[in-house]
Amino acid sequence: MRSPNRSSSSRRRRRRTSREPCCRSTGDTRRRDAAQHSSDVRWAALLVSSPRCPEVTIARQHSGVPLRRRTLRRQRPRVIGASLCLIGHQSCEALVPVAIGLAIDTAVTRSSPSLLLFCLAGFILLFTVLIMCYRWFARFGEGAVIDESHALRTELAARVMGPGGLRRRHGELLTIASSDADQSARSIIWLSGLCGAGAALAVSCGVLLSIDLLLGAVLIGTALVVTVALNLLSPLISHRVADQQRTLAEASALATDLVTGLRVLHGLGSQENATERYRAASRSVETAGIRAGTAKSVQLGASVLAGTIVLVVSVAFAGLLALDGSISVGAFVAAVGAAQFISEPLTAIGFYLQIGAAAKTSAARVDAVLSEPPDAAAADAVGSTKTATDSDTALPFRHPIDVPAGAFIGVVADPVEVERIPSALVLPPGARMHVEPHHADLFAGSIADNLALGGAAGDTWPAIDAAGAREFVDAQPAGIDEHVRDRGLSLSGGQRQRLALARALHTDPDVLVLIEPTTAVDAMTEESVAAGIRALRHATDRPARTTVVITSSPVLLAHTDRVVLAVGNDAPVHGSHHHLLAHHDDYRARILG
Repeated sequence: MRSPNRSSSSRRRRRRTSREPCCRSTGDTRRRDAAQHSSDVRWAALLVSSPRCPEVTIARQHSGVPLRRRTLRRQRPRVIGASLCLIGHQSCEALVPVAIGLAIDTAVTRSSPSLLLFCLAGFILLFTVLIMCYRWFARFGEGAVIDESHALRTELAARVMGPGGLRRRHGELLTIASSDADQSARSIIWLSGLCGAGAALAVSCGVLLSIDLLLGAVLIGTALVVTVALNLLSPLISHRVADQQRTLAEASALATDLVTGLRVLHGLGSQENATERYRAASRSVETAGIRAGTAKSVQLGASVLAGTIVLVVSVAFAGLLALDGSISVGAFVAAVGAAQFISEPLTAIGFYLQIGAAAKTSAARVDAVLSEPPDAAAADAVGSTKTATDSDTALPFRHPIDVPAGAFIGVVADPVEVERIPSALVLPPGARMHVEPHHADLFAGSIADNLALGGAAGDTWPAIDAAGAREFVDAQPAGIDEHVRDRGLSLSGGQRQRLALARALHTDPDVLVLIEPTTAVDAMTEESVAAGIRALRHATDRPARTTVVITSSPVLLAHTDRVVLAVGNDAPVHGSHHHLLAHHDDYRARILG
């Protein structure tokens, strides 16, 4: 019995990056690491479009329904089609020895050329149906697997990018959204394969019973015992595969952490310690993989041995019946052929049980992510977009901060309160607010690709100029088409920060909130950036835009229309930068101290 190749050879897939913003919600507390986590994974390559889906759509999970059942229900038409086609294919394969036996008894023993031609035509028809059934099984089954993998990845992307994010390591999430999502979708092949193998066993047993009841009963009993024994090995395989996938996810997460902090490791001289940690994790993966492979090999070997036992028993039994004249030569050939074929679906049952065990384990890991409750600390994380309404009154910050339309406002706050400030902003009704985090990420691709994530296609140079990034962009060998490594590791901290700022400016929301956007640039560049932000967003020849800068930089604050000092339990203090600098000791100490 043939197992279809994985989807990579049967269908091309186009990759797109989703630009659907996260919705911002209100929470009582927030932590910077949770916000950075949400930002880190929000644009990860989780969204893989299906050939049937020209645009990526974020799917919503159906809570309370087991993932495997939901997978089969969502792909029900193609699961049924694949199962019927594989049943037809396996039934035709089981009938091949019967056709050979009939040809021997009707055409060969009678030496009839006309009957032989008729039998050959029957063979052609049988193999045509056999081939076409398998072709359509592969098309239905693998097509459903591809689309279901895509649907699971979009659900995972929606969960990861949704309000609150997840308190999981990045490498683990990427493993679950890639290999586990693919493996979970293989439940479709598991069900179709078992249906096909069951049909093959049923047809073969029917043929044997029609030839001789005792022969059929012995072989059917043997097949049932073998099937039950093979099924008993499935829990062992599931357990070991789960252990393998868990250790693999941990190793992937550790590798991601080490690569992300590579410069820090070099600075601390901890390369050997980090290498040893990864070697230990890799050895755990190796051990778990060997254990899982051993269990699979035992089951597969038992399947082959069982098929061999059935074949030996059938040849011996059918041979005795043929010698005493109970069955004809054609019936003997059909019986031996059917018994020999039985070894194939028995082996296939073991193969599909392995697929089912791995799919069940992966489905549990995917379902755990989809059903994990949101992290309250990150529920109002930065890096999100929100549309204000008149009812936006649930403010976790102690005091609301009024934001007039078209204003350029600076906010000075305690470092621990910085990420709670956006939820305290009272926006003009209907205004769209985008909050740009201090720790913003760049992604693998060109500079232009990274900037395009910030808004609709258009001229990005005004945003580049406003962020003070033109000089180093022009200095790149390929200019704006220069390739950027994942997380922007090929750029300096100041270059990454300016590109992230340019991306935020290119978004052009009604209200843009920037959190410490110039901490990695020098004073001259900071002055240029401050002037650029004002010129781009507050020019008189364009619709009014509102900008809020949460910072302690005197250069940025000097370019604002108004500054709000929001610290402690006291009510916010309002005034211009120069006025507060001259008359407010706490403000002066925070800005100049």
